[in-house]
Amino acid sequence: MTTPTNKKVAPKRNTSTTANPFSAWWNQQASAIKFSMERLWFNPASTWITLAAIAIALSLPTSLHLLLKNMQTLTADKREVPTITLFLKQSVSEQQAKDRAELLSELPEIDNVRVVTREEALADFRKITGFAQTLETLDANPLPHVLILTPRLSLLGGEDMDVEDLSKKLKAYSEVDDLQIDVEWVQRLRGILRIAERIVLVVSILLGMTVLLVVGNTIRLDIENRKEEIRVTQLIGATNAYIRRPFIYNGIWLGLFGGVLSLVIVHVALLFLVEPVTQLAKLYGSTFTLSGIDVLMTLQILLASSVLGVIGSWLAVGRYLWQSDDAIK
Repeated sequence: MTTPTNKKVAPKRNTSTTANPFSAWWNQQASAIKFSMERLWFNPASTWITLAAIAIALSLPTSLHLLLKNMQTLTADKREVPTITLFLKQSVSEQQAKDRAELLSELPEIDNVRVVTREEALADFRKITGFAQTLETLDANPLPHVLILTPRLSLLGGEDMDVEDLSKKLKAYSEVDDLQIDVEWVQRLRGILRIAERIVLVVSILLGMTVLLVVGNTIRLDIENRKEEIRVTQLIGATNAYIRRPFIYNGIWLGLFGGVLSLVIVHVALLFLVEPVTQLAKLYGSTFTLSGIDVLMTLQILLASSVLGVIGSWLAVGRYLWQSDDAIK
């Protein structure tokens, strides 16, 4: 009689595949994104107040930057080569003005000389000001002959000659009553714009810190409302990264949507200003129009606002986690 043999049965191998790490990570992110959006959606009053504060803080430096950009565009249209205007004495005749212009054109420092007679100047003055009837009452033309000089570009800024030296030389002529370098106001304006750039930078930094405080305070209040829930998740083993994640996304949405709202505010303001600015430019014979926010600037604003939201929320959550860790210890 044969005895049954004891066969060893191999344990069944678990054929279920392990979870995909990327899929698990994405599920965590999706859950945090959904939760953070729900928190904003179901608290509309506090959400809109926060977004309005962020939008106002962001729209001010954006508006100042646009103002600077348009002013720089306006001054960039002006020529770098200055023109020198010579106002001749009233006693100088038209022929004497033309003779002086011919002599000046022969100077190596001068590229071009244009004569504007007092009759031409008076006609231009009538056209620009519209004071034709008032000018008719004058016994004589009060405007002098004018010579408009363009210095030679190759000699400007060199060792032998610059605009200041040339102007002193021209003013020494007996026929010249006064002299004006027409580029001086542009140079002064550009100097003011350089100072304004620093001011805009300081204002942008201060208002950026304001956005950090607004986001941080909003996240802090949200943490206080969920303090018990957070403590329970810590007791069951939740990591700091898990606790921090929905608040970080909350900060991203606040910064991003606040940036979008600030763009809307600036765009609406531009719509109110475009027409009167264009009409004013036409009165001065200019085709200047206000330039708005381009694609690159839009992306920069949205990126900066989102980053500020992340930093503000990170600091707020980090402060709470640091305090809770100390309390546990």
